[in-house]
Amino acid sequence: MNSNLEIAILLLNITNYLFVFLLIFNLLKVNYFNPIVAIFVKVYEPISKVLGIFPSQVINIFIIAVALKLLSLIIAFGSQYETLTLVGVAIIQTLMIMLRIIFFGVIGGVILSWVSPEKSNPFIELVEEISHKTLSPVRKYIPSAGGLDFSPLFILILINLLESFLADILRSIV
Repeated sequence: MNSNLEIAILLLNITNYLFVFLLIFNLLKVNYFNPIVAIFVKVYEPISKVLGIFPSQVINIFIIAVALKLLSLIIAFGSQYETLTLVGVAIIQTLMIMLRIIFFGVIGGVILSWVSPEKSNPFIELVEEISHKTLSPVRKYIPSAGGLDFSPLFILILINLLESFLADILRSIV
């Protein structure tokens, strides 16, 4: 493959990851005053004015992320697969990326809860917030037992089950 095409695919995939991060920030409603989130929002504002098709910001961001993934897949595999197949692959891969980021956010939040650093770093605050907002629905139903919080275990198992389900669908498509 041509090196220019490889660079284009790499740039599209990196941009896809950035939009998936923005999607997670929107879904979890993280603190928009965090400097990291503020950068993502400032970059997205002009794009939303041009590509804002739907009234929901979450749907717009998801569609942009899938479109970026689809473009990279078309460049890489356009001659081997039909476009509709690549659309399905792009949707599933975007969801899998989202689940993987949340997975590592939960693991990072659990580790940070053990070491308990000062919250002066915006990245640490963001990881803790993603972890907390992901775990809070489970914590309503599974209280801590003897000071141990089992909610991360359930979330990590659920994420792995969802990822294996999506991987099975992906294998059946391709």
